[in-house]
Amino acid sequence: MKFLKSCLVFLFLSLVSYGQATEERNSVRFMTGYVQGGKLQIHSSKIDHFRGVQPYGAGLDFSWKFVSSNAYALCRCYPSMGISLNYWNFGAAALGNGVSALFYVEPVLFSFFGTDVAIRSGLGVTYLDNPHDELRNPDNIVYSTSIAFPLMAGISLDYPVSEKWSLRLVANFQHISNGGTNQPNLGLNYTTLGMGVARKLDLQDLPPPPEIDSYDASKNEKGIALRFIAGLKEPEESESKAAVLGLTAEYYSQFARINGWSAGMMGEWDSSRAGSSLTHNGRLSAIAGHHFLLGRFDFGQTAGLYLMRGHSTHSLWFQYYTLDFGLNQLIHVGVGLKAHGKVAEFLGVRLSVFL
Repeated sequence: MKFLKSCLVFLFLSLVSYGQATEERNSVRFMTGYVQGGKLQIHSSKIDHFRGVQPYGAGLDFSWKFVSSNAYALCRCYPSMGISLNYWNFGAAALGNGVSALFYVEPVLFSFFGTDVAIRSGLGVTYLDNPHDELRNPDNIVYSTSIAFPLMAGISLDYPVSEKWSLRLVANFQHISNGGTNQPNLGLNYTTLGMGVARKLDLQDLPPPPEIDSYDASKNEKGIALRFIAGLKEPEESESKAAVLGLTAEYYSQFARINGWSAGMMGEWDSSRAGSSLTHNGRLSAIAGHHFLLGRFDFGQTAGLYLMRGHSTHSLWFQYYTLDFGLNQLIHVGVGLKAHGKVAEFLGVRLSVFL
């Protein structure tokens, strides 16, 4: 578990450091403060006693809007990248409070009447102060570790009211899980709405959109990728950690400036039950996915259909969310979260080799 956390922290810092170093001279800095509230999503009958719970909190974002012609060419917009610091009261004594730090990207979809509409996607680390305890806190079966990993996806509106100030409205879906490394782990799922103000910290004005060449589909990247996966999970009704090893073989193809697709096969070896036979510990799946391609970043959303399930799941399909960073054209490193519906199975690190 310590090794996995170290890998996640290293990757997180590498992503942020790379982004700042490569675009430091072509970015405009912003700081945003906001308050937010929402509703807990009841995704299992086991947590029906939390129905109606309304989390609330406050946040502070530090972001960089990249204004180079290369950044604009990626998505026909000036995208942002930032760090979001948040405090949450989850609205019930058993759920406690949380403090999180998320790395996110925010490309602009379109603008109307001076308002930018953007999508947000991020992941990070959170500290939770009231995990499950059989004696002290038995009602909390959604998380059982103090350290967990939030995922966030949403949409934002930014309306400038002066040269330096703007009003912000943000709607998010957030999921918090320990990636299956400890049970119980049904996960916190909640939708939120936040309102706040943003201030531009630099004197530099945002330049007008540059003229860029039309998209050349003949330069699309395509090929075969082998991805090696290693993760940890804690099976239900067990206190021991188990390793999950995986390998995917995928064909990938870029079809737009920031979009790609992939399809292939995924094999897994799950040691969470006794035994060593392939049919008992192994899983084989057909997978297909979509990828957001932002420079060296690759945000993937993959769906898989089990062809052979082994012992460890009753579900026919799964989702696999990934964030990869390209060290060079041949080697990528990253993290991935595998889930069945809204319940995470395991969080792991990834090494991708492109042939």
